[in-house]
Amino acid sequence: MEAAPKKSNPADSLTVNLLVEILRRLPVRSLCRFKCVSRSWYRLISNPHHRMPQTLAGFFYHSFNGERFPRRAHHFTNVTGKGVPFIYPSFSFLPVPSKDVVLRDSCNGLLLCTCYEPSPNDGNNFHYVVCNPATKKWLMFPGGNWDADCVRTARLGFDPTVSSHFHVIECVVDPSDDCVIGVKIYSSKTATWNFKESQSKWGDGVMLDDTSRSVFLNGFMHMLTYASGIIVVDMEGKIWRKIPMRGADLSGGSIHQTQGRLCLLNVDIHNPSNLSIWILEDHGSNKWTLKHTVSTMRLFRQKNIQFDGPGGYNVIAVHPECNLIFFVYGWDQTLMAYEVDRKVRVIRKLGRDCSGPYLPYVPLFLEQLAE
Repeated sequence: MEAAPKKSNPADSLTVNLLVEILRRLPVRSLCRFKCVSRSWYRLISNPHHRMPQTLAGFFYHSFNGERFPRRAHHFTNVTGKGVPFIYPSFSFLPVPSKDVVLRDSCNGLLLCTCYEPSPNDGNNFHYVVCNPATKKWLMFPGGNWDADCVRTARLGFDPTVSSHFHVIECVVDPSDDCVIGVKIYSSKTATWNFKESQSKWGDGVMLDDTSRSVFLNGFMHMLTYASGIIVVDMEGKIWRKIPMRGADLSGGSIHQTQGRLCLLNVDIHNPSNLSIWILEDHGSNKWTLKHTVSTMRLFRQKNIQFDGPGGYNVIAVHPECNLIFFVYGWDQTLMAYEVDRKVRVIRKLGRDCSGPYLPYVPLFLEQLAE
């Protein structure tokens, strides 16, 4: 009796390039499931050179409630506000309890956390952890003591299109006047920290806005200050710059990256009810172009609403690929999205005990954090 002929798999006849083009058009959640189809598909989807879809999936944030244990809890909400969260933020894959994990920053699919370790003498010793929630890969390295004499503001720099290595920057602050005196830069390639003095490069009196997100773009870390514009440094501490902002027109705000350019959202000091959107057209000439202005009446149906204040509103992200701006608004921390020149959409209420940092998350299927 002849054996039944094997059924052919139509996917086997597809070339790698054609298969990649098909997979690129799938939703991110489906792509994650298809990694289980076969080893070849797993390698195909995990290969960063194939540039599978890496669009904004949602936001990490945390809540604090003194009437529960643990008091701190981590959360993730999809960018749509609907369905099962794309990531379950228990961080159970890390070697420390979730209650000891503090979210600090995110960059291109990786998260920067601090993990506190119990100590009989000092409970504030910690390690940094950079992890990939999509693959549950992580790398831990020494931090220090958060109650040391200098104040730390930690930022993560990572570009998977350039390298699988990442950098972490700590801004070292003089406790006497809260001004930046230097930066410590960690490289996952060398597994070392290097201190670079900054006063001769950025000048004196630079006070970092440590509540604002940073932007890692084209190999440079961009950080917002209170009165000195945007300070910029490369990951080797060789190139230092300041990008000025016109103080007569702009005050406070937040910086973001969208469509490969630096974006600034600011309240007009002459009309606090207007939110302005600026794009840095050219780093060499420091030329800002006003792209859009929108009133808080249109956004929230309320004119005299405070920017970056209790019960007011905060800009938490600009979509990296399209003209979408995300806010949290009001005492209930309502997550909202504004499509420029179009409509405002309420995503969901996060809750009164929720707070930032609200970290945007773009899934990354890179299996290793360092080569």
